[in-house]
Amino acid sequence: MMKLKNSNKNMENLLVNDINESKATLKNINWNFYQKSTFSPHEVRPFNCRRHHWFPATFIPEIPFTLIEVLTLPNAVVYDPFAGIGTTYFQAIILNRKPLATEICRVAVEYMRSLFILFNPKINFDDLKEKFNKMLKGFNPHEDYISDVLENILINELKHWYSEKTLNQLSFLFIKEASCSDKVAKAAMRISISQILKTASSQDRGWGCVADNVLPKKEQIKDKEVVRLFENHISILLEDISEHLRYVDSMYGQRYKELAGMETILYEDIRECKMIPDNSVDLVVTSPPYPNMTDYVTSQRLSYYFLGFDLVDNKGLKDRNLEIGARSKRSRKDSIASYCKDMQKANEVISKKIKRGGYACYVMPVFNGDNENNRNRKRIIHKVISSMDEYDLIKEDEYERVLPQIRRSHNIKWATLEREKIYLFRRA
Repeated sequence: MMKLKNSNKNMENLLVNDINESKATLKNINWNFYQKSTFSPHEVRPFNCRRHHWFPATFIPEIPFTLIEVLTLPNAVVYDPFAGIGTTYFQAIILNRKPLATEICRVAVEYMRSLFILFNPKINFDDLKEKFNKMLKGFNPHEDYISDVLENILINELKHWYSEKTLNQLSFLFIKEASCSDKVAKAAMRISISQILKTASSQDRGWGCVADNVLPKKEQIKDKEVVRLFENHISILLEDISEHLRYVDSMYGQRYKELAGMETILYEDIRECKMIPDNSVDLVVTSPPYPNMTDYVTSQRLSYYFLGFDLVDNKGLKDRNLEIGARSKRSRKDSIASYCKDMQKANEVISKKIKRGGYACYVMPVFNGDNENNRNRKRIIHKVISSMDEYDLIKEDEYERVLPQIRRSHNIKWATLEREKIYLFRRA
């Protein structure tokens, strides 16, 4: 693929709206987004990546969608340095902006790249659905598919997480995905298989157990109808994308073709990011990792195995070591100090990527509770935000939102995290 070019033209054209007008608009937005969508049925609306791949601690699509629409002009370069599963990236695409993403979790990178393939406006989604219907009719529940996949050492790791019946259905899908020569169909299969791996697992006690490699106990083992789960998910996935593509602007096809010839989804650590030129980005929208809150890499353990990445070899282990603020590092004495150092290095690099006069928006936590852990987290978040001006990122405004109860009750680690703030910076 063609890499991004460090052209003078990119450096000179600042495609952002006036800061004062933008702030006035952003002040009047209800950032909780609790109310029913006010988008009309015939206009571009936020695309929810979370609907198609479970990934912990991701932000809702309405946040980057709103920030991109208010702060930037068409063709602006929008970058998420902690891209996750691409929420910012895909809002930028449908809003006629040029997206960039860096991410160190290989599962997330593969998901974004596969999803991008499906955003091709030339795809006939009805034909694709018919292809999957024919494929799934070939499944024979009385046939042994497991023996054909267990020679793969990493697939073999998955057998401990599922009942035999469930694993047999998964094995059928693994075989079909591995032998698929159609790039578009393969991308859709990768997304849907990766999505259902956790749902089909017998470990039903949250992503923390998957991250910590806690295998399901004998009494937890249950049969799951995987083929049906796959069929339902892939149908929703294809319908969702085709529905969103109905309302993109007339330039979308040309823009997609341009992006398809570039490398815009990068497996790269923002602290060492060299593939994105300095002074080339109009807007950064990101939710950096929170201190000691989430294990993004190991939470995707099952998908790592499916995609052929071992969490203990040079590939998977590298991802784990690169992760900033991982929950698994919380017992280390230097975990908070390391988080601060990592974030300051990331902010230094991020600032250099932004054009002068361009913007950066960070979604960060507001920790409540009077325990020592939360006091330390609160101090470190304040230190990270207050140090941004050292890197020429001047705080222009901030907006608070209340987290929905369902997110906080999902995991005890989120119980005292009731609010988030969206910080708006401008590069001096």
